[in-house]
Amino acid sequence: MSNTENENVFVECGADLNHDKYKFRRKQFMWPNQAELFRKHYNNFGVYQTVMHYINPIWITDDKNRMIINASDSLKFGDFYLDFDYVIASEEDYLKIKEDVAKAVRYLTIILSIDISQIQFFFSGNKGIHLTVDAGVMGLEPHQALNQIYKEIANDVERYCKHETIDTRVYDDKRMFRMVNSINKKSGLYKIPITYDEFKNCNFADIVELARQPRELKKPDVIFSSKAKKAFEKYIEIWTERVNSIKTYEGKIRKLKVEPPCIKRMREKLFKETIDERNNSAAALTSFYFQQGMQREEAMHRMILWGQENCQPPLRKNEIETTVNSVYNSQYRYGCETFKKLSGVCEKEICPLFNKEYNVANQEGEDDESTE
Repeated sequence: MSNTENENVFVECGADLNHDKYKFRRKQFMWPNQAELFRKHYNNFGVYQTVMHYINPIWITDDKNRMIINASDSLKFGDFYLDFDYVIASEEDYLKIKEDVAKAVRYLTIILSIDISQIQFFFSGNKGIHLTVDAGVMGLEPHQALNQIYKEIANDVERYCKHETIDTRVYDDKRMFRMVNSINKKSGLYKIPITYDEFKNCNFADIVELARQPRELKKPDVIFSSKAKKAFEKYIEIWTERVNSIKTYEGKIRKLKVEPPCIKRMREKLFKETIDERNNSAAALTSFYFQQGMQREEAMHRMILWGQENCQPPLRKNEIETTVNSVYNSQYRYGCETFKKLSGVCEKEICPLFNKEYNVANQEGEDDESTE
């Protein structure tokens, strides 16, 4: 894509830090051709770059008054990717990844009509295999929700992978991948490209040996596939239909009569600036309101108050607005595991999400009172 040479195209970079308090540095925005300077600055050690390029991005100020990119609302462009991740303690574990990757390759080549030569393989330097396909193969254009559309494909691929090694959580709009030929902090190995034949024929020990030093493989010339483009456009249609089908909630809020303990805890907990989960908690709490049918305006009002009263220092209003709009526009649906992780609380016996009879009993009680 020629746009990557345009001064209005940016990426975000990050790096692992050898610091007791600050483990990772991100929010380093730059032109794509500056990423190599960033890599050199950190001696090629634990360096990352966003998968997406942000086209003519929307800039906002964060709670530290820094200019950052509003990733969710900016146009995005980047190669399609799949991430396979599994703890590899034996050759059998690696075979599970290989089997799932093979299923994914069949999906890409048969269902999406992508030539096998267009699929690039990478070993992460620790326990993962990444696949990428140049966006040009599918004739893609920048799209505000490109990461979410990629997730639609990944979700379909996952259905064919029986070992659950594919990671479908890696499709947020700020997702970073380790830079190719950089050193993995956890293992000391390099993230390297590997050929399809190497992937098929090498065992894990062979791959590890290859990763002891950087290596270069020629990127394949892009072969456009009209069938792949048509298939991808179908995924865009699916995503668009889902977004357009968001219900317009009017009148009463459709909500649980008993608030789940985890949500109550998140409403009351004080989130400090040094805790990175603060922004994630804002998104999760907003998602709960969305899933309960709360109107966007009321959720916005509640979350602005929450950002003022439950965050130290307070979250800026524009950050809250960005989070709420992102959740409602994209229909992000966080689940129990996320609520449990962020709140530190899970009491199933008094949770209406687990104990439906408990919620019904309280529903009946409130209905009785209203008719008296």
